[in-house]
Amino acid sequence: MSQTLLQAFWAESSTTVTSIPTRYDPKIGQHIVCWKDIQRCFKDALCVMDGEASVLFLTDGNLEE
Repeated sequence: MSQTLLQAFWAESSTTVTSIPTRYDPKIGQHIVCWKDIQRCFKDALCVMDGEASVLFLTDGNLEE
C-alpha cells in the first residue's frame, strides 16, 4: 500500500490547517500540488506563500503554467 503524501496549507485569515494530497509528476520526478486542487479547498485563493516569498507555479519547457 503506497503512502499518500500531504501538503499543509492555511488561509492567512485562519489558523485551521487543510492538508491537500500531492500528485506525482513523472516528468520531474517529484510530488506536486496542483493549483486547481488548492482552489477547490480555498475558493478565493490568489497565490501561495512560503513565509514572505510567493510560490511559483510549475511551468513546462516554454515557461507556460
